[in-house]
Amino acid sequence: MYLSDVLNAATAHLSGYAVAKKLGISSQAFYQFKNGKRIPSEKILDQLAIITGLNPVDVYLAAYAEKLDNTDIANKLRSLKTH
Repeated sequence: MYLSDVLNAATAHLSGYAVAKKLGISSQAFYQFKNGKRIPSEKILDQLAIITGLNPVDVYLAAYAEKLDNTDIANKLRSLKTH
């Protein structure tokens, strides 16, 4: 799973502006996450898990994979699934 998948799930039924408001951040910050320019804090990741209904572990794995320069390890993290 990619961080963009998490963010797309968050905006499946809400606008980016509405999700940003629920997260307590600016819509600009939300779109920076969505465009890969910033990585959300742990607090935001926890809130994204709640908003999307996704397992928090999956959300964290997706976010941390974005931070890695090593593509092979990043892809391994993205492929891990919780049960």
